[in-house]
Amino acid sequence: MIYKVHLLLCSLFLSFSFAQNKQKLTKSPMTEHIEINKNFKPISLNNRISKFPFSKAAQIKIISYNLSFRGYHIPDPPKLDSANLKKYNENIKKPIVLSNLMENNDNKGVQQSKVLTLTEISELSHILYNTCGKYYFKNRMGNKCFFPRNAILFYDENNQIFAYLDICFECSGIKFFPENISQSIDACEFIYPELKNFFKNKDLMTEYILEK
Repeated sequence: MIYKVHLLLCSLFLSFSFAQNKQKLTKSPMTEHIEINKNFKPISLNNRISKFPFSKAAQIKIISYNLSFRGYHIPDPPKLDSANLKKYNENIKKPIVLSNLMENNDNKGVQQSKVLTLTEISELSHILYNTCGKYYFKNRMGNKCFFPRNAILFYDENNQIFAYLDICFECSGIKFFPENISQSIDACEFIYPELKNFFKNKDLMTEYILEK
């Protein structure tokens, strides 16, 4: 009998502790301005891949770049004569702008990349289309910066990039190209941890690396 009483007290204590932890979780900065959408129904795989840009993609690739840059700021050049200064500016390492990479359609400056399998495309599309719909947002968190290090590239049947999602995980921001992609993909704050885990699970880095 004493054993049962102790067991009951332990169970009550654990239940109380769990309730307290759950209460703290619901009051976190990320969740205090949202409500659960009980009517949410996940979009099926067939419907997800029928949406642009998935519908046009012959290949989808994820990449990492600019991992060795803190930001777009480039140190002032040393004092050199005009000829050496020109040579210095031509050879200095500069951050990549994804739109330039798209125009040249090459991988110059891309540090890591992976072509997604059909299973991985299903996983990615599920994150993009079935994450934010679970919630009602009372307000939105603003982005403080935007220095992307990761992207999702969509290639057509001619191996040309026709669309991309440029992602900054450090400030939770996405740039869509073309912009109308944002009409079907909601970039709420809950999507960034999911996408970050997706990249990391595919062995792609998402943060600044201090070069030795």
